[in-house]
Amino acid sequence: MRRQRSHLVPLLTVLCCFPGKAPAAVDYLRDVKPILRIHCFRCHGPLRAEADLRLDTRDRALRGGESGTVLTPGSIPDSLLLQRITADSDTRMPPDTEPLTAAQIETLKNWVSAGASAPADEQAHDPRSHWSYQPILRPMLPQTSVGTATLHPIDAFLHQRQRQANLTPRPPAPPHVLLRRVALDLTGLPPARETLQAFLRDPSEVAYVKAVDRLLASPHYGERWGRHWLDVWRYSDWYGFQSQVRFSQKNIWQWRDWVVRSLNADKGYERMLMEMLAADELVPFDPANLGATGFLVRNRNTDSREQWIRDTIEHTAKAFLGITMACVQCHDHPYDPIWHDEYYRFRNIFEPVQVAIDNGGGGPGGIDLAGVARIFDRNRNAVTKFYLRGNDRTPDENRKITPGIPQIFGEWAEPEVVNLPPLARIPHLRQPIETQTVARLEETVRKSEQAVQEGQRYLKQTEQRLLRPASSPPAATADTLWRDTFQPARHSAWNVGPGEWSHNNDSLLQSRTIGGETCWIEYAPVQPFQNFSLQTRLRIIAGTESAEAGISFDRSNKGGRNEGVFLTTGEPQQGLGFFSAFEENRNDVAKLFRGLDVPLQQSFTLNIVVRERLVNVFINDTLQQAYQLVNRAPGGFRLWTRNAAAEFDYLQIDPLTDNTALAPQDAITRYAPLVRLDTSDPMHLGLANAVGQQARLVLATRRAELAAHQATWSADAWKFLEAPASDATPETSEAHQKRHDALAILAQRAQRALAVCKAAEALFLAEHEKQRAQILAADGPEGDEKRAKSVADATKKLETTSRQLAAARKSVDAPPTTKYSGLQGVYGSSSGRRLALARWVADLKNPLTARVAVNHLWLRHFGRPLVDTVFDFGLSGKPPSHPQLLDWLAAELRQPSLILTAMGGHSSWRKGRPSCPPWSTKHLHRLIVTSQAYRRASTTDPANLAIDPDNRLVWRMPAQRMDAEVVRDSVLAVSETLDRTLGGPALPVTDGMSVPRRSIYFHHSPEEQMKFLKLFDGADPTECYSRHVSIVPHQALALFNSELTVVQSRKLAASLSHKQPENSAFIEAAFEQVLSRPPTEIERQICQDFLRSREAVYRAAGTHKTIPGDAVNASAPSTNPRLHARENLIHSLFNHHDFVTVK
Repeated sequence: MRRQRSHLVPLLTVLCCFPGKAPAAVDYLRDVKPILRIHCFRCHGPLRAEADLRLDTRDRALRGGESGTVLTPGSIPDSLLLQRITADSDTRMPPDTEPLTAAQIETLKNWVSAGASAPADEQAHDPRSHWSYQPILRPMLPQTSVGTATLHPIDAFLHQRQRQANLTPRPPAPPHVLLRRVALDLTGLPPARETLQAFLRDPSEVAYVKAVDRLLASPHYGERWGRHWLDVWRYSDWYGFQSQVRFSQKNIWQWRDWVVRSLNADKGYERMLMEMLAADELVPFDPANLGATGFLVRNRNTDSREQWIRDTIEHTAKAFLGITMACVQCHDHPYDPIWHDEYYRFRNIFEPVQVAIDNGGGGPGGIDLAGVARIFDRNRNAVTKFYLRGNDRTPDENRKITPGIPQIFGEWAEPEVVNLPPLARIPHLRQPIETQTVARLEETVRKSEQAVQEGQRYLKQTEQRLLRPASSPPAATADTLWRDTFQPARHSAWNVGPGEWSHNNDSLLQSRTIGGETCWIEYAPVQPFQNFSLQTRLRIIAGTESAEAGISFDRSNKGGRNEGVFLTTGEPQQGLGFFSAFEENRNDVAKLFRGLDVPLQQSFTLNIVVRERLVNVFINDTLQQAYQLVNRAPGGFRLWTRNAAAEFDYLQIDPLTDNTALAPQDAITRYAPLVRLDTSDPMHLGLANAVGQQARLVLATRRAELAAHQATWSADAWKFLEAPASDATPETSEAHQKRHDALAILAQRAQRALAVCKAAEALFLAEHEKQRAQILAADGPEGDEKRAKSVADATKKLETTSRQLAAARKSVDAPPTTKYSGLQGVYGSSSGRRLALARWVADLKNPLTARVAVNHLWLRHFGRPLVDTVFDFGLSGKPPSHPQLLDWLAAELRQPSLILTAMGGHSSWRKGRPSCPPWSTKHLHRLIVTSQAYRRASTTDPANLAIDPDNRLVWRMPAQRMDAEVVRDSVLAVSETLDRTLGGPALPVTDGMSVPRRSIYFHHSPEEQMKFLKLFDGADPTECYSRHVSIVPHQALALFNSELTVVQSRKLAASLSHKQPENSAFIEAAFEQVLSRPPTEIERQICQDFLRSREAVYRAAGTHKTIPGDAVNASAPSTNPRLHARENLIHSLFNHHDFVTVK
């Protein structure tokens, strides 16, 4: 039989590797057809019938193909299918993919031997006929009406199904319910009390439409719906290992803000998708929109480029098109007609991408936190390899992959190379970036000048220390921030923790030495100290192994980071140690450890000087370490011991004066690796001189950098921005070239001068590196090979830097030329692949984009989508509950055709030319929220429940639990403390309960989310096409005990009490403010009784005792019994079911 790659390819792969077992009961639809679909249909199915063989139904398989009969029921030997599936690799089917498993072959053999039966009514299914692959055609509106009124278009479609099912829709919701519903839906914030009262006075349709228009025009609309779309588009702030940015980007918040701005401006949905995929190719000259490509930046994964691209493919397909492609990287899609090689064609679209930072000086490959994270094509000719069975270790080197989309979706326009204009190719030529860059360079010069002055002061202070060591304890002054000499006893402000703390001979003694236990005593100032000089004298008097005693600063009872400095003695080492702790998890910083002799009973003076994030630590008046903290949150101070009994003689904290000089970061390890605890050690002056000398060298480099940049910018700007036109005269071109040559020479000279400065600085550091290596080698054991190698390496580096400085100086004296290095961050031309994809996604011929968008909009208004499988519109997904409604809304989204008119207290939609742009999501919102379906009550009906218990036919508006962000934001909004500022970098999650910004602006990543939001089912940044809603007891506990609701209830109670002194008026105001409705008569009476009883309790108890420290932060309960009772009432309303529920 001649080799046929056609009728047997997929089928034979399926049928021929059976171990000999007794035939098992096989179901054709359940067991056999899925195997054939995955392995055979591609070549022998409805889309392609190689060798005239189709295997998509039993009857068609029995017909055979060019090679004759391939399936003989009851006879395995006569079934050519089974022979080809078990053949050798040259003739085995299917080719070029992994063969069927033994279990799959056994299933097929059992089926054949049992007679190869199948349902008699089995029909061939052409996947091209699948509903979501069909063009979007606007359906005719059903001709239905209720009474004399013409139904809203949405209601017309819904009413048709409801009438067929014998359902009676629920009546309209009460005005207060409707206003709260639409306000929360469109802005994520409840209506203001004044707005509520106005609407209750006039709840007409016209008033409602005006309210809708105001909400859509609110800047908070973009925040609310930005959060929805960011769920779908997997927004995540950066995360990684500690401060390493391994995933996403620190600048990704610019994309979040772009989404909010775009929605507020009602930018077309299709335009947003295009810019997210290819703004750098679509509008390369528009910096304001380059941040849109944050959609692709979010997938950045420095641990795995492969995973980066896979995530991009998977979630682009799911979010924009509603199709699943992840499995196709390994094999043909098991359900949809998307083939294995088509995955790699789709991948090729994204193969060139890389992340850059614009507007901040980063450019391609750079990271600059002031800029915009954006995508660019690093190599427009990037090649995609075809991975056999999806394994990147087995690429098919002979297969050429070109960009493309799955053929089931039709044709697309082939990509064309995008030649970027100068301002897009060289971002630094843009005047705003140039202004920003120069300002930053000037700031580095200013800071370097300050460092030189600091170095001079530091030298003087060091000389004074050597002549006159500081007193111990220091004398207190009027500016001293805190002082306790523990005489005759410790200050009452100390908070005492574990341990046995006592007063002993004018010292504070901690005598417990139980192994592993940390004993402490803590002082928390009302206003934390930002910059300070702290001094204490301590001695370890007894202890077990690794006895430690020290002090921590920046302490916080709310968790977060705090810093520790301590002395340790015993095994395995003695000396001065350092740690950073986060959420009580201590991490010792080994690189900062300083080996010292720490005998028991010997006193040491510990001095810690902190300015911003720079820390200097002195022992016995000698500098032992200078280092920079990653970040800081000033807080309290803790004296502590571990495995040790220790005494502390005093603690004094003084402010830093402007004249106090600090050694720069790493000064000790670089210049004085073995400073002794002896003020006469000459290394002290050597260190101070080195600090000053390097500061002067750095200043020279910074000044040269500024000059070189300005000269380079002038040369490049003239070359590219002032280039003569292609039809310019020779004289014009020659004049332009002469001017550029002159500027180029100036740029080259400035760059040569910069090279000298950098080389001089490098030589200085190399000299000290060698000196450091020699000191450590001399101090170590004789014959230490590791230290000897360090000396040799440092010597070699010194020789290299010496030659570099000599060469740089020589170049300065050489004749000038016009050769210079242009501005950094230059992009090449772009492949145009993503732009071709973006245009296809947004094309009106694309049947998926609008349907997917409408489904997401409907889901977030009604709590349930029209298509349950929101990211799978393929053959394995669920069909739409209302297909005609879905298509009508999709058509209306793409090409709006209706306008809303209001007359005589009523509103109606009629054909016209709306002012909104195509693909306007605001237009769809206005359509949805003005429908009767949206405005219905959420109450139930027994008869309807019996027919449609899941409300699939939308006979009522379902009640929904507030989204996590809406819960938090609403508490702040009704308390009138919400900071409504739009945009900005992500805020720390630790500030979530205290900083009153909207929740969308807080850091949100797979590794770090606000706990409150996570508990209330906030967005999963890994994947969140629809949110899972849980009801668990912890939510009620969190809402009741949360610092957020406790503090805000007190603030709101005080605010309302100022306006409403009488209880009855206060109760009404509280209900309207918090729940957006007036109280019922029963509620009014219950609240009256509650306020009287609680006030009586507090009066009987006398003056209420405040929690220590609370009085200064507005979170303490009121000492006024009446106000305290009102705080309790507000707190109860925050925990009311009606507050967290959108009815």
